[in-house]
Amino acid sequence: MQKVQTDSRIIINMFMKLLPVQIILVAIGSLNGIIDGAMASRLIGSEALTATGLFTPIVTFMNMVNAVMVGGASILCGQFMGKNQVNRTKSIFTLDILMVCGVGLFLTMLCLILPGGVSYFLGARGEMIGKLSEYIRGYTLGFLASMLASQLSSFLQMERQEHLTYVAIGVMLFMNAGLDYLLVGVMGLGMFGLGLATTISNWFFLMVQAIHYFTPKAIIRFDVHSVEKPDAKQILLIGFPGALSQACQMVRGLYLNHAILRFAGEEGMSAYAAISTFGGLYFATIAGVAASSRILISIYSGEEDRAGLIAIMKAALHQGMGLAVVVNAIFIALAVPITNIFYHDPTTEVYRLAVWGFRLFPISMVLACFNLIFCNCFQCTNKVRMVNVLSLVDGLLGTVFTASILYPLLGGMGIWVTQLVNGFYAIIIIIVHAWIVNKKCAIDTESLMTLDKNLGVSERNRVDITIRSVEEVVHTSEQIISFCRRHRIDPKRSYYAGLCFEEMAGNIVEHGFHDGKKHSVDIRVVYKGKGELLMRLRDDCKPFNPQERAELFAPEDVTHNIGLRMVSRIAKSMNYQNMLGLNVLTLQI
Repeated sequence: MQKVQTDSRIIINMFMKLLPVQIILVAIGSLNGIIDGAMASRLIGSEALTATGLFTPIVTFMNMVNAVMVGGASILCGQFMGKNQVNRTKSIFTLDILMVCGVGLFLTMLCLILPGGVSYFLGARGEMIGKLSEYIRGYTLGFLASMLASQLSSFLQMERQEHLTYVAIGVMLFMNAGLDYLLVGVMGLGMFGLGLATTISNWFFLMVQAIHYFTPKAIIRFDVHSVEKPDAKQILLIGFPGALSQACQMVRGLYLNHAILRFAGEEGMSAYAAISTFGGLYFATIAGVAASSRILISIYSGEEDRAGLIAIMKAALHQGMGLAVVVNAIFIALAVPITNIFYHDPTTEVYRLAVWGFRLFPISMVLACFNLIFCNCFQCTNKVRMVNVLSLVDGLLGTVFTASILYPLLGGMGIWVTQLVNGFYAIIIIIVHAWIVNKKCAIDTESLMTLDKNLGVSERNRVDITIRSVEEVVHTSEQIISFCRRHRIDPKRSYYAGLCFEEMAGNIVEHGFHDGKKHSVDIRVVYKGKGELLMRLRDDCKPFNPQERAELFAPEDVTHNIGLRMVSRIAKSMNYQNMLGLNVLTLQI
């Protein structure tokens, strides 16, 4: 039988559809930070920017919790979707929300009761404790909203409702900018007003996204009756590597707060706060590439589609990293104008440090892109030890080691050089790991992924084909029949398998390929042993549920939609879902 492999067009298209919203979700936090930072430096003073910089480890802690929950929940949901177990997502969603609420409320109470103690812990001293405490009081009431909004954004994308996230982002930015001006500039509430503006805007961000879950359109719903307690453990176990990375960054942030104040003074801390505030925009593209690849990898690992996993990684490394290089090159060119947002006197040390920071920090982000892509790949394919090693080295040990050497030698400039040097450690570890596992030195994508040899179905037991025209349908049907006969499936079932494929694929081509856009259908047929045959059809046409359509017609209407009726009778099971904007139909013949 002629072997025809699938192309990667659908995978690349899915990746590029996921990418914008993932970038925006990360960038939104930075945009709010930029608004707060600009308002703080102009309306309150440079010491206000220093205070917001000291607050960064708390934000990192929230990101750590979000990393556990979003990472674990999205990977599990993707795997269940890949296996057509959509109902299990309700349990995951419900547990995710409940656990986030618990952590968010605890963090809120801690900061409300002990704002001064938290400020001291973060490195504030003297008058800075009072300023940071005011900011914490205003910011704290928005912790829960910010964390829940991050969770909903991930689930909304799985249901192709990301337009709500876009609307919510616009509302939040508008509210934050307006409230910053009102509460700080007009009402004179200072640092408390600055934090309160962010709190209120975070609640609006949450409420706009939550609208979807009160409508009949919602597929994934909050349902305590669907909860399966073991799922909570799975969420935490799968999400833990991401949490470890964020935990390392939190500890690193605390270390850097003290080290920068010691070797570069308040000017170095203020410059670091400015770069950290704006740095989220640099990081947004990188994090978006990593998150998009994570979602797709979780789905394709659930399908045990080895070729698909490799195609996803290639898309992330080529298209994703290419975009990251372009975006960060633009930021480097704009280093001086960006610095002018925060500081206005080029003769000051803080201005000089900030300019160099805005020039060098983006380079380290490109290196981080490579590391994050592979870290997410390892997390989704259960290589937890490798993720933990990368998290410890890239998130903490590499920075602390390099900073301990460069800060005393270079002062403020050591901050940026440390970030640059640190990016190479994880790359070296990934290459060495692949060398050890593969027992050869190779730096191609598949070798660096170090996928388990048993992952996926062998070539002998599967057929992967891409259909682009009606002429290919009949020929592929013959290939499927031949594939069945080779595995000693009886002639009648072999014929039925080809017939089911021909009817369903032909229906997709006939009705979905005529909207002026370029489409294709990815076909996978898998022999599972003991005569079990699975067929999956994935297309990027308009949503169409053949299972639902076949059930709409009365039994006595024997002539209408006869093809769908025939397939529903022949197949032992027929499952449909619209996943990430794609129609996915799975048949058991």
